[in-house]
Amino acid sequence: METRQQLLQAAGEVFAAHGYARATSKEICQRANANIAAVNYHFGGKDGLYAAVLEEAHRRLISIESLAVTAQSHMDARSKLRMFIGRIVGEIANRDESAWELRVLSRELLSQSPLMERMIANQVLPKVKLFSGIVAEIMQLPVTHPAVGRCVVNIVGPCIFLLIANRLLQQRILPNLDLSAADLTEHMVSFALAGMQAIAQEAKQSGSK
Repeated sequence: METRQQLLQAAGEVFAAHGYARATSKEICQRANANIAAVNYHFGGKDGLYAAVLEEAHRRLISIESLAVTAQSHMDARSKLRMFIGRIVGEIANRDESAWELRVLSRELLSQSPLMERMIANQVLPKVKLFSGIVAEIMQLPVTHPAVGRCVVNIVGPCIFLLIANRLLQQRILPNLDLSAADLTEHMVSFALAGMQAIAQEAKQSGSK
């Protein structure tokens, strides 16, 4: 298990630096102090290793377990939303620029590979389901209502922007943007709640006609 984790860490660093196409199993194994055969043994090859790295990066950003604990807690839905956004924004804002997890995910989002499917199935979809439940609870609409899905996109979209655009680019595009995790979280929560309230009211009025 230790070798597997060392390979994941080393692979994350190499994939973040070079991208999937230019990364080699040889460099990854050298960095992990592992035998070249270890990649095949633990992951079935470079493709399997990259797929595992994508999953690990997404898990470190926010795990299904932590989101499930939040979603199933006795807190009100607005507090759940604040915890979710705070966790994402905090991870992105407070991580060092050299953090491989964010760079691997941003590379993949900008140039998607077929190997992203495993991450989507095992990490993204379960989290979207849990988060959609929180949004639906706030809006007091069925989770299947189209307005709920649109609001999920509105809330998650800015998080993806923060993930893809590194600090230097953010400063060039929005030089006055305050990246303080606490202040940014409160702003995003207030903006999301106001938007959801307006959209939910409109959806209910349309449904009553």
